[in-house]
Amino acid sequence: MRLYTIEHSRRNMQFDYRDYEKFHNGMMDRAEAAKFLEWLESPAGEKSFQKWVEDNWNEPSSVIRQNFCSTKGRETVKKIHFSLNLQNVAAALLLLLTAVFVFYFNKDSVPPAEYQTSIQPTDIIKSAPKGKKTTVTLSDGSKVYLNSESEIQYQSNFKDDRTLKLTGEAFFEVVSDSLRPFTVITNEISTQALGTSFNINAYREKKEIFIGLVSGKIVVESSKNTNDKFFVQPGEGIGYGLENEMLYKKEIDVKKIGQWKSGIIEFENMPLDEVLHLLERWYDVEIHIENGMRVPKELCTGKFKPHEYLTNVLESLSHAIDFDYSIENKKVILNFK
Repeated sequence: MRLYTIEHSRRNMQFDYRDYEKFHNGMMDRAEAAKFLEWLESPAGEKSFQKWVEDNWNEPSSVIRQNFCSTKGRETVKKIHFSLNLQNVAAALLLLLTAVFVFYFNKDSVPPAEYQTSIQPTDIIKSAPKGKKTTVTLSDGSKVYLNSESEIQYQSNFKDDRTLKLTGEAFFEVVSDSLRPFTVITNEISTQALGTSFNINAYREKKEIFIGLVSGKIVVESSKNTNDKFFVQPGEGIGYGLENEMLYKKEIDVKKIGQWKSGIIEFENMPLDEVLHLLERWYDVEIHIENGMRVPKELCTGKFKPHEYLTNVLESLSHAIDFDYSIENKKVILNFK
């Protein structure tokens, strides 16, 4: 390997190939590196650097070649080796060295546009269809349990921006990160947590969104009204009326929150039409009312053992609300008396 020494006429700076290796390996301090880069960008430095490239490019041990190869990738280097002259290679490497100086010695500064890599986050969607439930482990280690016919949407950079959107119902087990709050968006409602477990029910057909906190702390607020904000403790729930667009707080039974994860169906004073929607999702069926009759305005209360058969649930309901039923594959027909 040949060595060249060039004297800069104005600043009396002397550098050779060994200085390039020193710079490349990060062994120069800020002042020395700045002087080296200044000389390298001068006419004499460019000429010397181009000569280094030409003389040493084909040597397997060449740091210049290794640097360029690791930067551009094998496939591109092969193409450059055969189709571009080494003068262009030298020019590209000079740009690279400038970028190295910016990043290595000015970590807080914004790099020039030509050195910035713009990787746009992509949307990720996870869902559970009718009759199914699923568990999603996020990139930050948090877990989301999705109930039937529910969906979450978030971006591929979730670990840096822990925000997701929910449709349907989900139970969250959030990994604590004080610098990156965990935020769930449901319609106009934002639920923010650090290290917490909570449940959100936001099915479209319901007249309210309901959030129940099991552990930790959450903050619930509405985008409709910036003054509508609640700090929630374990054992408390927050409801949001979709009609009056108001948040309200109420006490809850923590043991009941998220028990659907264990296959338990429970409802208390729930309108019958909502109960029927729940059964459609839970068992992946379609419920039809015979003769076009309206669903009676009845309130239902019930609790069933884990993974109860649909026939047993319908049998119990038919005793409380007088109707006959029949099941054909995934179609359930109700005939109210």
